[in-house]
Amino acid sequence: MATSQVSARQLVDQVRKPPLDRRAGLVTAVTAMLAGEQQIFVDVVGAHSGDARIVVRWGRVVMTFTSAEQVQRMVGLFGLARQAMVGVDQRVPMPVVEAPISEVAVLAAITWTHTPSGAASVERMYHEGMRRSISYVALSISPVTFHILDRDGLNSASKALVRAHQLAVTVYPDGARYAGDPNAAAWQRANRRHLKPRGGGWSHR
Repeated sequence: MATSQVSARQLVDQVRKPPLDRRAGLVTAVTAMLAGEQQIFVDVVGAHSGDARIVVRWGRVVMTFTSAEQVQRMVGLFGLARQAMVGVDQRVPMPVVEAPISEVAVLAAITWTHTPSGAASVERMYHEGMRRSISYVALSISPVTFHILDRDGLNSASKALVRAHQLAVTVYPDGARYAGDPNAAAWQRANRRHLKPRGGGWSHR
């Protein structure tokens, strides 16, 4: 019977080097809570080129947009959230629940490769600090869901996205095509194909 010797280093290398395209898991959902004034930074990479990017750094969420249409649609989606804000407080203190003894800090980096779609709905949760239930808006834009707890959070987020949209119009080669305000009635009338009924409101698709 023939035998061969394999070094320990060769065995380790075989274990540590799976195929580069093999993924053991896939992140399917990210939830971000918005309350109070948001610190959001908008950066431009590769302006006026085919690889132009708008990068929005938002706490532990980083979103990279690869087209002007994507940014325009994101502004429209947050406009849907505004329509659903009936009964939502102006300002809600954080945290909503008592902080756990240990917490893992996770940074979610999302690159939009297609124009996002989503929907907004009104939900309820119990706020530990306020000792009562509060209404909030769940804005689902797969794979991320924004839980918008108060109007201050929505207002500051919307302002940052409008700024990103203004930049997108100038830095993407086709930016002028997507300069329209997606929350304006004229834009919505001309783009009804992007809207569909959902519950008591509308969602962008």
